[in-house]
Amino acid sequence: MAELLQVENVWAGYGDAIVLEELSFSVAAGGSLALLGRNGMGKTTLLTTLMGATRLHRGRIVFDGVDITKMPSHRRAQLGLGWVPQQRDVFPSLTVEENLTVVARPGHWTLQRVYDMFPSLRERRANMGNQLSGGERQMLAIGRALMLNPRMLLLDEPLEGLAPLIAQELLHIIHTMVSEGRMAVILVEQHARQILPITREALVLERGRVVYSGTSAELLADGARLDGWLGAGSTTGSSAAAAPAAPAPERIAAIDAIRNEHRAIAAVLNALTRIVDELEAGRLQPKFTLLASLIEYLAEVPDKVHHPKENQIFAMLRERTHEVDAQLDQLEAEHREAVAQTSRLDRALVSYVQGGAEGFAGFRDAARAYVADEWKHVNTEERHIRPAARRLFSAEEWQGIGEDFARNGDPWTGQDNRYAQLFKRITQLAPPPLGVGEAP
Repeated sequence: MAELLQVENVWAGYGDAIVLEELSFSVAAGGSLALLGRNGMGKTTLLTTLMGATRLHRGRIVFDGVDITKMPSHRRAQLGLGWVPQQRDVFPSLTVEENLTVVARPGHWTLQRVYDMFPSLRERRANMGNQLSGGERQMLAIGRALMLNPRMLLLDEPLEGLAPLIAQELLHIIHTMVSEGRMAVILVEQHARQILPITREALVLERGRVVYSGTSAELLADGARLDGWLGAGSTTGSSAAAAPAAPAPERIAAIDAIRNEHRAIAAVLNALTRIVDELEAGRLQPKFTLLASLIEYLAEVPDKVHHPKENQIFAMLRERTHEVDAQLDQLEAEHREAVAQTSRLDRALVSYVQGGAEGFAGFRDAARAYVADEWKHVNTEERHIRPAARRLFSAEEWQGIGEDFARNGDPWTGQDNRYAQLFKRITQLAPPPLGVGEAP
């Protein structure tokens, strides 16, 4: 695939202060690059340099065959560079629809397509830019950049500060954009394990210099180097702790599927916990449709989509090793009890609906017990099962597992996927900052 962006020996910064030194890399048309590094290492400076907002001391930047080294920012945007800054800048005095249409250029991304991708923006199209939640502003910032129909999209920490539900939904949208390959994407994010599975290439900066340039799969497989460059906390993508994975020659699709489903479940668990806490404190009025949607997700997705995949891995591990027998016994018993657990939670919700405030305590206790058990379940899988499977299964076996997983489906893809629609419904019903629903 032809190179869309070429950065050659770039030295750049602010005034006389040099932040970036000897940077050289390229991104193919339709490619994707994870830009990683600790805070203050030059990631945002690199994006602003690509947009012409810093002082370039040395080097050359070529975009789509055109030398843009000395080109002003607005000309770079006209050439096809789209930028979503970390500050989520939107026009506060314009409506959502005006924010989108004021920059529109002809191409694949139309107002209708942006609204289809971000349904909450359609619902708030008449709201002013300063009347949106943080998650909605981020969606609007990305939507506005897409309306430029860029050849390359620069995303600077798009998930920062967002509630888990919104972050997971937005991560899936970004994954969809990357997978389509209509445009190249450079993605900056603190949590490496969230974005490495959805990008092809990775670049790690340390003190303004490149210390890693290669495939995302290779970097994701090398937990020791990741933690060394980014810190152990930066590589954890959810509340479920993840043990560093053993080196592998390439990305494993089946592990990506398990990890993505864990993140979605974690987002729903976080939302349920927060809502119960807010109800108990009297800061939120009960919204039973939202609670029912959360429980429906927890009842349906793990049992019908997620657990069958894990059970296949469990059975293969039984044949290879006894080192995780105790954990497998525990997890398989919990899988068998999953329907009964969610049924108890469902009954507690019914009692809450029928009994009003008097039924809240029973629902609260059932919800907290379920969440605590589910976190233990996910942590056991992440700490013990996934690392053992990664170490013991061959590439050919992982390929077969991945093919079986694809046949079983997932909670995200497919136009009529009711699980994807259910997750969107939860996001749209949940109040800020958990989702983009009405504020309490």
